[in-house]
Amino acid sequence: MAKISLENRLAVYELIAKYSHEVDNYRGEAWADLFLDDGKLLGPANPFLGRQAFINQARSLKERGIQYRHVITNIYLDDDSNDEQATAHAYGVVSEWSEKPAKMDIFVNYRFDVVKRGEKWKFAVVNVDMPYSAEILQG
Repeated sequence: MAKISLENRLAVYELIAKYSHEVDNYRGEAWADLFLDDGKLLGPANPFLGRQAFINQARSLKERGIQYRHVITNIYLDDDSNDEQATAHAYGVVSEWSEKPAKMDIFVNYRFDVVKRGEKWKFAVVNVDMPYSAEILQG
């Protein structure tokens, strides 16, 4: 069983929930704030490295009219997670709402490496494995 307090476990879950809301609402600064200054999102063709990459991605999604909704679920923490660092795993469905009806666009296997800095939890690295993407399948 993980050696992480209930309070810190909940804080990690909240961080993961905020991830979805910030990116889906194009709040690039707030999305970047969830990461360490040198935080990374790995897995897409163009990884996001550092604060500005998250801000630019949120701006790009808005400019292109993409209306993603991330739903991240089935979250669990590795057994060696503790009150200073944790690794969470989850599934994610990303749907695209710019056309009706909305459609599932991407399925994601997530790995979140998080660390506690002061009273706040931050993402160090988010790894995304996308075994299904409508974009990939459409060529």
